[in-house]
Amino acid sequence: MQVLPNQLMELHVESNSGLDIYRTRVEDAYDDLLIVGVPIRQGVLVPIRIGTRLNVQFRVQSNVNEGRYSNQAIVEKRFRANLPLLQLRLLGTWEKIQERHFLRVPVSIDVLFEVINKEGVEPIPQSGLMLDLSGGGFLLRTSYPLERDDEIRVSFSVKDSQITASAVVARLVESDSGVDYGVCFVDIAERLRQVIIKFVFQRQIALAELTRDNRE
Repeated sequence: MQVLPNQLMELHVESNSGLDIYRTRVEDAYDDLLIVGVPIRQGVLVPIRIGTRLNVQFRVQSNVNEGRYSNQAIVEKRFRANLPLLQLRLLGTWEKIQERHFLRVPVSIDVLFEVINKEGVEPIPQSGLMLDLSGGGFLLRTSYPLERDDEIRVSFSVKDSQITASAVVARLVESDSGVDYGVCFVDIAERLRQVIIKFVFQRQIALAELTRDNRE
């Protein structure tokens, strides 16, 4: 599997609080080396130390090799060119992995989001409606025009919990009202993901009981 510059990449890093997932982009790749941008969270560079072992993953959407691929790597260098960079040494070969499938349930939840602008322009908050939800992402309906691979910062409430996460538009979904957007979480605290999974599980039970009552 050949990795090319501009490929979107996820860095999966174990920390004291659990698994952190950071989104970045490949700047250069050759042999068993990857040069990637230092990931940014909430406008701040993430301090990943030299010697850190991590899992790197990316998704291919071509018809031939479509799927998610994973490899182990170690951070060899941090350096600055036009932007801060990490040099990663790959420790194995790329392996195709089973993507995680989360239970998805219909919902109607108000969402606020901001499109992450690479030009440094202050984003303008936009509103939308979440039509379904899972631990991996959601379906968004909004009048704001989004494109595939747009990166957004999203905020919404699940019961008493406020969820804030980074996400990416993974697909465009034709609907009766136009186009909805399939959105995947790419940077979400694991404790918040567990809040969502618990909510989805409870809602599935409630919907199943409602369906059963309507049949009786």
